[in-house]
Amino acid sequence: MRARSMGVSVDKSAVVDPRAELGNGCIIGPFCTLGPDVKIGERTHLHSHVVVDGHTTIGTDCSVFPFVTLGVQSQDQKHIEGTKTFTKIGDRNTIREYVSIHSATEEDGVTEVGDDCALLAHAHVAHNCNVGNKVVMSHAATLGGHVVIGDFANIAGLSAVHQFCHVGRAAMVGGMARVTQDVLPFTIAEGFRATMRVVNKVGMERAGYDDVAIREVRLAFRTLFMRELRLEQAVAEVTQKLGHREYIRTLLDAIASSQRGLARPDSDTLEINTDT
Repeated sequence: MRARSMGVSVDKSAVVDPRAELGNGCIIGPFCTLGPDVKIGERTHLHSHVVVDGHTTIGTDCSVFPFVTLGVQSQDQKHIEGTKTFTKIGDRNTIREYVSIHSATEEDGVTEVGDDCALLAHAHVAHNCNVGNKVVMSHAATLGGHVVIGDFANIAGLSAVHQFCHVGRAAMVGGMARVTQDVLPFTIAEGFRATMRVVNKVGMERAGYDDVAIREVRLAFRTLFMRELRLEQAVAEVTQKLGHREYIRTLLDAIASSQRGLARPDSDTLEINTDT
């Protein structure tokens, strides 16, 4: 074990490879296992029975609860033994019991989780995912491979996001949802299969957006999906009227870059958006 400075606490039952790097103030609890290419930031606490393997970096001030596995080999059947892959976890994250975050699949690939996230018990982040900052993944929320989650997003309990899907900034996926297409920034999607339903007013407020931004995003959402316009026509109209707003550009960029298509609202969505 290479301590980057003094003050590291390692329980006598923990198994820490001598080549692992531990920052000042780290606490490695009972029965934790750390591999040779692991780097742990200052003041991060692994409570007990945590396994950190592969080329894995964990930032500062993280709290990792029992039976978590970080940086272990991808479950992707295309993974080739001996491939060098990476897992990067940022600062001030709370990672609760039985969470699993897997390393990437291809050579030099990365699975990444940002800063200030809360991953609750049994949540799963698969290979090559990119999870932004201040993301909440509730109990047993699951991300397939190559999923991208924007900052301030909320993935509710027992939901599942299909491989290669994007969930945008300050969006929410409802509990037990099955997400097979992209969820745009600032929206709420729910259902089996999930469709976008309304603008995520509370999520936008928590992300620091004011009433004007919320009102204009709502107007854009209605123009895109609540009128009898082709999507291309609706995008052009939103661009003309509101495209100078950064948050509207975020919305439009997500549409333009979508590879799996959008989780478009269904017919019931019109009614719930009439008076909101």
